[in-house]
Amino acid sequence: MILVINSGSSSLKFKLFSPALKELAGGLIERIGLGDSFFEYKVNGDKKRSDYPAGVADHKAGLKEVFAALRAGGYDPKKIRAVGHRMVHGGEEFTAPTVITPAVLKRLRKYNRLAPLHNPANLSGIDSCRALMPWVKNVAVFDTAFYRTIPGRAFMYALPWEYYAKHRIRKYGFHGISHRYVTEEAARLLEKPYSKLRLISCHLGSGSSITAVKFGKAIETTMGFTPLEGLTMSTRCGDIDPAIPLYLIRTFKLTEAEVDDILNKKSGLLGISGFKDLRDVLVAAGHKIPGYAFPGRVTVEQKKRSQLALEMYCYDAARYIASFAGIMGGVDAVIFTAGVGERSQIVRDMVLSMVDIPWKHKILVVPTNEELMIAKETRGVLK
Repeated sequence: MILVINSGSSSLKFKLFSPALKELAGGLIERIGLGDSFFEYKVNGDKKRSDYPAGVADHKAGLKEVFAALRAGGYDPKKIRAVGHRMVHGGEEFTAPTVITPAVLKRLRKYNRLAPLHNPANLSGIDSCRALMPWVKNVAVFDTAFYRTIPGRAFMYALPWEYYAKHRIRKYGFHGISHRYVTEEAARLLEKPYSKLRLISCHLGSGSSITAVKFGKAIETTMGFTPLEGLTMSTRCGDIDPAIPLYLIRTFKLTEAEVDDILNKKSGLLGISGFKDLRDVLVAAGHKIPGYAFPGRVTVEQKKRSQLALEMYCYDAARYIASFAGIMGGVDAVIFTAGVGERSQIVRDMVLSMVDIPWKHKILVVPTNEELMIAKETRGVLK
């Protein structure tokens, strides 16, 4: 069997696959290290939940709970052959699934500074598996690897050359595992060769990105050196004039850490509307979401700002779709995926209404499955 682990700073998501990549179990532990932790999971189709008022201390403790759940469902963790791990950042060095060794771990840790919110958490999952499952191979699958085909004209920033030559400051792109999965799945649904299609994949959620895939290769994407670049997101600002952070520091005497906090955690939908959950933004803007209860009443000001935030969110997606269609010389399908892209018809309709190009191609909603993609990549390494 193959176990797939996606470790966040305070979460641990897992899926267990058979050798034929049939999903056997899966779940998520939330609030690791924070208290009031909970574990929601499904084994053999049975949904269960465990609560931990005292908390789950760390990822190693969380993994032990996963093992207990698997054993209770009839799956022996000792029969797991490999563990595939999502790694957000691999830089230019890691462009393919990689078996973890002590030497690889040492090289990976230097990318923590490029993805401080993600890579340390991903590595925590790897360390926990190595400690508890010394008999298995651990394989890192990288979000950035899908973008190894992006040409220099697209990934370079017009900064002094030495910042790239010595420090590798460039566009890397993220959500690559998701974009690869949904574009390959789109080709299957369209019954056409992946290498013959021009596809635009819209991964819209709390974090959002759009990727252009031409004839089986990623050629452009919206996220850059970090996941901050590109679209308006839940709390991230996306594209802004790069002089703005300097202005904030000089004018308001803010520290580097304070500006980083503003750009990553206090901007986006939250900064404009006051709400970071798009469902709240939609309801406050005047839209109805069946079965969703908005917390409180909406003021006139909240409605106005929520409408603006929603338009900004959709307009950003629209302008990138139009741009990517242009540089590819057309597009065969536009794909929507992730939490918002899959579930919000309102957002999809708004985005498409803002793109003034002939819509002769397909519009597809493809649920992403990063864990299955990681399992495929891991199995490929084992062969």
